[in-house]
Amino acid sequence: MTDTRLSVSTRAFLKRWLPLVVLGFAVVALLGGYVTYDAHVDGPETVVEEQTTGKWTVQSDFEHTAIVQRQTDVFTSGNRLENRPLYFTTVSPELDSSYTISHNNTDGEPATASVDLSLVVRAVEQQDEQTIVHWRARDSLATLDSVEVADGTAESATASVNVPAVLRRIEAIREELGASPGRTEALIVADTTVETTLGGESFTDTRTDRIEITPSDGFYRVSTSVQSRESYQTTETVTRTIEPSLLALYGGPAALLVGVVGIVGTALLSRRDWLAVSEREAARREFERARTDLDEWISSAEIPAPGNRTVVHANSLPALVDIAIDSDRRVLESDDRYAVIVGDILYTYTAPTGADPLDGSGGTTVQSERDATDGNTSDLLEPNTSPGDATDETAADSSADGDDDSDEV
Repeated sequence: MTDTRLSVSTRAFLKRWLPLVVLGFAVVALLGGYVTYDAHVDGPETVVEEQTTGKWTVQSDFEHTAIVQRQTDVFTSGNRLENRPLYFTTVSPELDSSYTISHNNTDGEPATASVDLSLVVRAVEQQDEQTIVHWRARDSLATLDSVEVADGTAESATASVNVPAVLRRIEAIREELGASPGRTEALIVADTTVETTLGGESFTDTRTDRIEITPSDGFYRVSTSVQSRESYQTTETVTRTIEPSLLALYGGPAALLVGVVGIVGTALLSRRDWLAVSEREAARREFERARTDLDEWISSAEIPAPGNRTVVHANSLPALVDIAIDSDRRVLESDDRYAVIVGDILYTYTAPTGADPLDGSGGTTVQSERDATDGNTSDLLEPNTSPGDATDETAADSSADGDDDSDEV
């Protein structure tokens, strides 16, 4: 007898997974207790943070152009070619470069910039991932000496390089050395220093940017190499109080309560044996699962009386469905009774009854397996026919008219 208001499925689930359910409630209780302690006992949290009070950024850029000095079918004399990867030596022999330095200061302070533009000619070679400089010559092109740059503005320095003249100088150096090791290149190098104050502190940015000129037969290639924008910051230490959130204030105690009540409740249900599932309830639950799975083989219909047919009881609904499938028949269903008619044999199965606590029959006494199976045979008999009469009819001469094939469904 089961005295509980829980459904059979709920009791079966809790009975099977009771340790994990208790563990889950324990975890919820621990988390709720931790959050509750942190929110109500420790109170507001004080944190120390570094807060940015000022920012200074420095940025540089290199651009190059060349004017067409000789009229051709594809280039018009006087046109300016800008930032091309390649220029023709006979068409645009002079390369003009423009170097720009700019900055932004959140305090609005100006900066002092010094720029040295120079032409560097050198012979280099790569060995073991290192650049080996065999020889190097440097000439100054332009300078900016301690120029004041207002916040948010830029200053520029320009210089021009005659590429054929550079080539002649390279050739003269090679003849002077009597050798030409490595690869020869020409560079326009900008060495820059920028200084400013931010939040009462002094900051200095130094950078080296360049344009690389690689001469070849009748043309020269140009590429730029510029450092990325640099940022400098001033910070101060601030103390901030973080109040517990509403979720922590109320969610923590709620989780703690749910966890404790869950542990106590499941323990009480288990101790008083309120989670027990009777044999009848278990059998009914197993039958309902099978009934759902085998629905495609079952049809609702009136089950005829056995008449002269032999009544055979199946042990389960799946067994009865197997008989129907093997005999190319369907299972007939009438309430909790199921039957398959094959010739002069009536295969039957009566579903077990189960008392679910929610339907108010939790106190019903469990019947024996014999009552659940054999006790329902009389339901299949014709009206006014006793079980004994049915037995006598079954033992009658097999030539009786009642076993005509027309009785099959």
